[in-house]
Amino acid sequence: MTYNIRNGRGRDGRVDLGRVAAVIAAFDPDIVGLQEVDLSHARSRNVDQAAELAERLSMIPSYAPYIEGGRDRHGIATLTRYPVLETRYLALPGRERWISEPRCALVTRLTTPVGSLDVINTHLSVVPADRQSQVRVLTGVLQAPELIVLGDLNCTARSAPFRLLSHNLTVTSTNARSWPTRFPVVQLDHILVRGALTVVRGGTWTEGEARRASDHLPVFAELRQLAA
Repeated sequence: MTYNIRNGRGRDGRVDLGRVAAVIAAFDPDIVGLQEVDLSHARSRNVDQAAELAERLSMIPSYAPYIEGGRDRHGIATLTRYPVLETRYLALPGRERWISEPRCALVTRLTTPVGSLDVINTHLSVVPADRQSQVRVLTGVLQAPELIVLGDLNCTARSAPFRLLSHNLTVTSTNARSWPTRFPVVQLDHILVRGALTVVRGGTWTEGEARRASDHLPVFAELRQLAA
């Protein structure tokens, strides 16, 4: 699953991590990439949101900040039920800092039933030129034979950055409209895979309070190991 949680702030303006956790738990993913996660931020009462969600969901958290200055820290997180072998932080380029926040990717290597698996979680810029540059950097870390790329890419499957990123990867869904939650019109959140995994199904997750918990709907993919 990939889910932009907007620091736990729902459409009603209320920060409620319990609501976010319930949405994720309803699908019960083995891996979930989260975007717009606060680590220490006044607007979310200085809660380590990745750690709290991991505890609620009985998962292992990894965190990468893309805003880290003063007391307010904000970034992305990957939660998993699989053992974590290593994590890497990857800073992504961006020229329009007054328009878009700094961006990064979190590479988490896991031990899974298919062996070693790299999960790349990212949140790309809202600026088109920045997205293209960021994807070029991301393609440099896509060497692993077993791979999942997920995140809020801020672009559709028809865009040039997406086409570049998805080369030699399997797209799990192309019409999973994920934003905005009330009347979703575009898919900005994506999951792509490579290796000994086949896609059983994929789409947007709308169960429970998914339409209220954030401004994005979660996007999910059910994957199965290919027969030997």
